[in-house]
Amino acid sequence: MGISKTEVNLRRLLVAAPRQQNKAKLIHYVATLREQLEHLAEERNPDGLPRVPKAKVNEYSEKIEAIASRIAAPITHIQVSEESVAESSAKESPKADEETHFASSPGLRRRFVAASNIDDRTHDLNQVHTSATVKLDTAAKAHIEKHRKLQEDLTDEMVQLAQQLKESSLMMSQSVQNTEKVMTFIIL
Repeated sequence: MGISKTEVNLRRLLVAAPRQQNKAKLIHYVATLREQLEHLAEERNPDGLPRVPKAKVNEYSEKIEAIASRIAAPITHIQVSEESVAESSAKESPKADEETHFASSPGLRRRFVAASNIDDRTHDLNQVHTSATVKLDTAAKAHIEKHRKLQEDLTDEMVQLAQQLKESSLMMSQSVQNTEKVMTFIIL
């Protein structure tokens, strides 16, 4: 079995990222690497098994996080202000206020996370980065909004699928009960 296009691109970007001197491009590289890793982790072979072993996915994740830490190391006081994100999402997405209950639900959206101590790192980063805010350009805001919209659409679709599954399960249950009643009637 060959290597997928996603994995080829991920490997190329992993090789190119350490040589990148432009911080903005490096940040974009890390975001792209994380997206590619997420897609790679979701890929399945014809048998339905993961195409890439979990150990390899974890190895890629560690390399990506090493590159990401290179970005964060020289910058010590950066935090995205919650007010600016809330304002931009409210301006750009009129549905954001209606569907905020989906975003806070812990079981609906999960991203691939390496098996390392992510909680410790995020806790430490939250304590360190409290003084400055990051200014996002319109392209970054558009990119964030695009992904937010995709997440909202995916959440809506998952809710619809869950409702359909529930309805079909109830119908199947009723069908089984009716079959049992008919079988009992025939036996008697």
